[in-house]
Amino acid sequence: MTTGPKLRLGKTLVPGLLAVGLFGVMALIALNTTFEPMTQAAGAGFPDDVSITAELGYALFGFDELQTIGGTEPFLAAVLLVAVALDAALDASLVLAKREEGGEPVAALSSTEASSSEGPEPAVADGGKRSDSGSQTETGGENR
Repeated sequence: MTTGPKLRLGKTLVPGLLAVGLFGVMALIALNTTFEPMTQAAGAGFPDDVSITAELGYALFGFDELQTIGGTEPFLAAVLLVAVALDAALDASLVLAKREEGGEPVAALSSTEASSSEGPEPAVADGGKRSDSGSQTETGGENR
């Protein structure tokens, strides 16, 4: 009969507490931030003849004199937050995809089968296997 889960205390508890603390800090920041509505009736938003990407690039590199309209910093903050979130998701997927057997990492293309001591066979151009003499293959190819 199995028993219920047990809480492991010590060094294994620290990463979990740090993750919960980071989530709490990010939640407080998101809840205390005021987001003003962007409506066309109020004159907010980008005009049709202005490139949003160029404006974000100018704001990112500090080229304020090249910007045709200001106020792109909230958009820039959103782009950077999305970039950090996607990077964290990629890192997490790599950690979850890593395989271990017996505590040792396993290469993605390795084989766990017992291999022969002779090593891999050389490739033959017509797809067949070399015969003992090496002049013809099993598929009927000839030495050219």
